[in-house]
Amino acid sequence: MAEPTPEIDPLTQIHVVGGSPTAEQEAAVIAVVAGMLREGGAVEKDTSVDGWARDAREPRESVAGRTWSNPLR
Repeated sequence: MAEPTPEIDPLTQIHVVGGSPTAEQEAAVIAVVAGMLREGGAVEKDTSVDGWARDAREPRESVAGRTWSNPLR
């Protein structure tokens, strides 16, 4: 009897094959494609992530253009 093939995570199969992107650009492209696959229902959302990691990855409100002050000075 043949051994069952392990389930392959489709998100690990995403690769940039053209051009010469930087590591940051390649990571951004992979993240966008993975998000599109999840939103489109092609792959299941990753449920193996613990609560801390899920919270750390949650999008945050932009801080660009804000005025900051330090009341402890």
